[in-house]
Order: sequence, then structure tokens, then C-alpha cells
Amino acid sequence: MLSRHHWTGVIVLLTFATFASCAQVEDPCKTKSRVVADDKYCDKYWECDNGQSIQYDCPNGLVFAGKHRGVTEGCDYPWRSNYCEYPKVQTNPPIGTEHCDWLYGIFGHETSCTRYWTCWNGTATEQLCIGGLLYNENAHSCDWPENVDGCQKHPLCNEDPNGNVPLGKSCNRYWQCQGGYPRLQRCPAMLVFDRRSLRCVVPPTEDCDVPTTTPPPPEEENQDSRPNTHKSQRPTHGEYQDRQRQATRN
Repeated sequence: MLSRHHWTGVIVLLTFATFASCAQVEDPCKTKSRVVADDKYCDKYWECDNGQSIQYDCPNGLVFAGKHRGVTEGCDYPWRSNYCEYPKVQTNPPIGTEHCDWLYGIFGHETSCTRYWTCWNGTATEQLCIGGLLYNENAHSCDWPENVDGCQKHPLCNEDPNGNVPLGKSCNRYWQCQGGYPRLQRCPAMLVFDRRSLRCVVPPTEDCDVPTTTPPPPEEENQDSRPNTHKSQRPTHGEYQDRQRQATRN
């Protein structure tokens, strides 16, 4: 039976033989970064380790982006990397979990056009597009509805494609539908959004009161309404006795 030391030597020799067979791969040990991309597969790369060229895999769903680049371990999403262009391909098959086609990536929601999933090591986190935007599967980000195929109408504008829609309990912001696409709007200063007329009006309304500011407390004035700049700062006889009693207690 081979010892652990012998197995390590065999693995290094096999890795070196694999690297030697790829004549187009640059030797990472001869580069400044000590890391180079694979010549065929964009989800693999070569790194110089103790003078040996070792091949590594990017996390599932990511591709090589360059040393100290990308989202983790020098790897990034395929659509953001310049190293994953034809004829290069991803050789590792996808490993899917709930809501995630790959362990790492950004994926569209199954039932909503305004939500999507960000997957990190197989764990999905639901995200929401705001400001009237929809998730664009091609751009892997939120985008204007007219740029999103398959979601030409937004649920907020189902009743009136060119009307206004209240925004939660907000008194000055609302959704303005334009051809079925909502745009976040704000009422002009000193106006509030009326949920009945669906427009900006002068307050108060049933839900929003007039904005008020609390005036500062009135300053105390003397009987003659003028400050007495000659008033003595010495304590009165009663104040003096009170201070004496307080000092005796202490």
C-alpha cells in the first residue's frame, strides 16, 4: 500500500503531466500573478504552488476572472468575466438546490417579475426590484419593464395602465403607471397624495394631515418688557439662608 507521501507525489506528477499536455496554457510559475486561465475551460484555472502548476476549479456556477477579482476565489459570474468567451465553455455540470440552478449565481423568480434569487453556496436569498423595475434575466439585474421580455405588464398597473397607485401608507409618494409600467413619483412640496382622487392635493386629506412645525417657547419677559441689565447677581436673604441650610445638611 502506498503511503500518503507517495500518493501526494503521484497526484503532483499527474497534475504536472496534465498541464504539460496543454501546450497553450501559460506556465503560472513564470508569471507575476502566479495564476493563469485554462485554455479550454473557463471554470478552471492554473496556479503556481511550491513551484508546481496545479489546476483548480471555480465554485460551481462561477468562472475564472483573474487574481483578486470576482466575487470569491478569483472567480466571478460568467456574464461578467472576460475569460469565458467562445470557444471556452464551463466543463463542470450545474449543482442545483431550491431556487438555484447552480450553487452560485443570480436567477429569476419562479412566479414574480419583480423578484429574483441570489444564490451563494446553494443558499437562495430573495431580492426585490424597486422603483417600478422588473428582473431582467438577460442582464441578471433589475431593469425598466420595456426591456424585460415576458413581463410587459406590471401587477401594480393591472386596474389602470395609465393611472396612479398609492404607495403603502406614504403621504407624498405614489406609483404613476405609464402604459402598464409603474414609476415612483413624489408630490410637490406642501402637497400630499389623496387615496380617493389618486392625485396630489392640498392637505389635509382623510389619511394625511397638514405638516406642522412646533413654534419655539416664548421667552420670559420682565414687567416692563425690557431686560434689566443692572439687576444684582447676589442672592437674596432667603436664598442665602437656604444655601446655608443645604451646606449644613451635607
